[in-house]
Amino acid sequence: MEHTVMFQVLQEWEGYIIEIGEDDFTARLLDLTAGSSHEEEEAVIPLSEISEDDLKHLRLGSIFQWIIGYERSTSGTKQCVSQIIFRELPVVTKQDISEVEEWAKKTAQLWSD
Repeated sequence: MEHTVMFQVLQEWEGYIIEIGEDDFTARLLDLTAGSSHEEEEAVIPLSEISEDDLKHLRLGSIFQWIIGYERSTSGTKQCVSQIIFRELPVVTKQDISEVEEWAKKTAQLWSD
């Protein structure tokens, strides 16, 4: 017996973390469902909204998508779902920045000679 799940998005934001508390975090959110008006909001989100696996991504500046919608199965059940998905961006180190700055200096010298 195959169970297919369909998802209907009701609301979607993209955000980044600006503060982390003991039981929640604060984020600046850009409303992606607002169409061309693109309203920016601030929200306090309980840590319970984050999956155990994603807690490692919880740090200042982390970028994520927050989607709220209905999950519908082929059997007819309907469930409201909230999902936060963190972007896994590469970490830039001080050494990376130093190397790029050195490369930029060398490149600038080539153009000035």
